[in-house]
Amino acid sequence: MDGPALIRIPTIVREDRPGGRRRLVVLVPSLVPDRLTGGPNTALQIGARLAERGVPVTFAATQGLAADETLLREHVRTLVGGSGDAADMTFESVAGPEQPLRIGHGDVPMATWWPTAYAAARALEVAGGDEFLYLIQDFEPAFYAWSTNYALALATYSMPMRPIFNTGLLREHFVANHIGRLAKRSTDHGSIAFEPAVDATLFRPGPGDGAPRFLVYARPSKPRNAFDLALRSLRVAVERGGFEPGWEFWSIGEQVPDLPLGRGLTLQPMPWRSLTDYGALLGSSNVLLSLMLSPHTSYPPLEMAAAGGTVVTNTFGVKTAAALQRLSPRILAAEPQVDALAGAIATAARTPRASEPATLALPTSWAASLQPVVDWVLDVGFGGRASPTDD
Repeated sequence: MDGPALIRIPTIVREDRPGGRRRLVVLVPSLVPDRLTGGPNTALQIGARLAERGVPVTFAATQGLAADETLLREHVRTLVGGSGDAADMTFESVAGPEQPLRIGHGDVPMATWWPTAYAAARALEVAGGDEFLYLIQDFEPAFYAWSTNYALALATYSMPMRPIFNTGLLREHFVANHIGRLAKRSTDHGSIAFEPAVDATLFRPGPGDGAPRFLVYARPSKPRNAFDLALRSLRVAVERGGFEPGWEFWSIGEQVPDLPLGRGLTLQPMPWRSLTDYGALLGSSNVLLSLMLSPHTSYPPLEMAAAGGTVVTNTFGVKTAAALQRLSPRILAAEPQVDALAGAIATAARTPRASEPATLALPTSWAASLQPVVDWVLDVGFGGRASPTDD
């Protein structure tokens, strides 16, 4: 492969272990808690739940530091519950030449981001395996212009791997667009998809606390969240008289300055909140505008629908309005165009908040969401045995 010469990957060395115990090696960019957001946390959850089933697991940071193990174990405990102290988990950084990634015969690498797929492919050669696991949480070539990185990211989907898709819609995108190893439907049996959990104890309708509130999910640094399109659509909706007097407008996510909306209204930034406070905020708000130019739904629309508000988001390929309505009738999806989104915003502003817990066609716990994935990894990666050893 030509790819690794263009990508920084760890130094990988063969390790002979007494007893030949095979490990799951989860490759993540960093193991610093403030970098462990939704995507990396999903990888940690899968690894930790396999460790609870008796599989030795190493989490390896390929491009950054690893925090103190006690701190990381506490972070994992917060994610999965329970003590986690008895689980065979190790955490390490393999970001420098003096910190090699040690791979034993039969180890199973798991990639979690496209550069880590190159490391996983090299580790697979050292381990003597046939396929590595690949947690795919978006179509990552689209993070770039048509470029070297686009080509390198796209090439990972044709590597010898078994994909784990975050959402069935994302897997449908790969199949419909003939991408990599899912170019033919006959290969679907070699992958699994799971639906993200939305915690009903965190995201539920709460009491209104004053004026009707409109939230905008603002991530200007992430082009796929199309913040400029969201802002323009909201301004057009305001200009067309889509809101009665008294509404408040707040941005959440990344910090942005006060932004005028017209008619004397302003979109104000809201300070960062804890997860509990974030859930309470959604449960007392009326509308969330959250765009994602991706076949993945992203999490905020699902969380807002569960919290009883109305969500305005965009369609994208297999992520149709009908598919999103099947998840929740409180999700209004429009084409990613100003007029269409402005119309959906006006409709959402006229929709009352739910007072009772909303129905969402998704798991309500990560244990339920990831149980099929854990069972599948045990089967395809470790022969169904909780504590595999080489015969």
